[in-house]
Amino acid sequence: MKSAFVVFSACLPAIAIASNGSNQKTPKPDCVRACSRLSNNFGPDTHSPGNGNLTVWDAKQQEVQSACRVLPTSTEDVSGMLSIILEESCNFAVKSGGHAQHRDDSVSVGGVTIDLTRMRATEISPDRRTVRLGTGHKLHSLYSDLEKHGLTALGGRAADVGIGGYTLGGGLSHLSPIYGLAMDNVFEYELVLPNTTVVTVNEITQPELYFALRGGINNFGIVTHITVRAVPQRQYYSGARTYTADKRDLIINQAYKLTTDWKNDTAMSFYYSLGYNQTTDEFDISFTQEYSQPIMNPVPFEELNQIPFESDTNRIDWPSKFSEEVNLADPSGSRNHFSTVTYYPSPDLDRKIQDIMKDEIQSVKMVPGFTPRIVLQPVYEASIRAQKERGGSASGIDADGPLTVVLLLTKWENAEDDDTMNAYIDRWIEKATTATKDAGKYYPWRYINYASKRQDPFSGYGEQNVQRLRDIQRRVDPQGLFTSSGLCRGFFKLN
Repeated sequence: MKSAFVVFSACLPAIAIASNGSNQKTPKPDCVRACSRLSNNFGPDTHSPGNGNLTVWDAKQQEVQSACRVLPTSTEDVSGMLSIILEESCNFAVKSGGHAQHRDDSVSVGGVTIDLTRMRATEISPDRRTVRLGTGHKLHSLYSDLEKHGLTALGGRAADVGIGGYTLGGGLSHLSPIYGLAMDNVFEYELVLPNTTVVTVNEITQPELYFALRGGINNFGIVTHITVRAVPQRQYYSGARTYTADKRDLIINQAYKLTTDWKNDTAMSFYYSLGYNQTTDEFDISFTQEYSQPIMNPVPFEELNQIPFESDTNRIDWPSKFSEEVNLADPSGSRNHFSTVTYYPSPDLDRKIQDIMKDEIQSVKMVPGFTPRIVLQPVYEASIRAQKERGGSASGIDADGPLTVVLLLTKWENAEDDDTMNAYIDRWIEKATTATKDAGKYYPWRYINYASKRQDPFSGYGEQNVQRLRDIQRRVDPQGLFTSSGLCRGFFKLN
């Protein structure tokens, strides 16, 4: 218990945080008491302000001040900390990687932030088929640890994304064509329930919770460890090529061919994006090729690679190195907002979705730091089939063919532009959704890790699945601690 680390800012009212808008407020007496008890029980180290040297990706969360931040090193620590927090009725948030975009998602406003950074266990099973991971891992630390053993696990692209939120929300990966989403490859969870009890969740011991945790995100407690599929993996082929905007139609057609004609080559995956450069007032295209074998210039990309390009980082390298490259292209410090739509593949619709962004940015393109990018990637038939073979999940993906998942990533600098940016995002969501429906290609599932707070991703899970999730949530959390009106309110809530 004493090994935990507490970053503390509000044991005494004299150092309480001043009110400053919605992101900062004086901690309630309940949270002052909670932080004092946490400091006494879990270590003498204290820092002010509450976030100390906390690193998070989004500027909106960087502005948030917690009453204190605690860094557990074990599941027992998490349970003990949660017990104190609940006894004092203090609000809290849980941070895995800190790649969320909104206050209280992973940094608590005026409450306690439980930071899992120090929980980075990597325990490979004797048969090398599974690995038990602490949810304090970021993707880079996960990849780096497993590379030493010639292994990997299903993970995303950006080094700083935490595996906790990534996996609980679904988890798109370059290995998804073979194995499905990351959540389909979790065999066991270690979970601290809202009553602070620690349970092991798998298909046998807790089948309902096992269903719920695959797509139900942070509504059921605090996941501290996951046991996942270990995949033999050394170096593989990937990288990005950039193109001028006049190549857009050629790129769109190639993306469609790769999604449909090459669907049986499960080593192949990709994503591509159209972005706006505020400095040059021009659009650019980036296309990331992925092939999970150490084969340079694999056959599926031969036609694509005939298109003239501007820059090229394609190579054979390690997963950790590719994740570093993505991180460099998406640095922390901006205000960020995700939004998403999903539809059946269509080159015309790809073009339309991009054109909506191009039209909508005209009125906001002078906003300081404005950097929009629209990213398109497939969910292959093989991915959907792999998910079904694992018994399905709470997310309810049951398409009869491949899907296209679109992420609109919007960045800007200043808080005074938040309303303007939110209005721009709302217009894109409305028009993009309408376009998919008008084209007869609409699919209701929205990838929750890409969804806007202004959307309702659970509504795309299917009515039966949502009701089942809500029932499970109420059973494990009768006091409503992990609900929209409870003590842990961040991210998307079922109740």
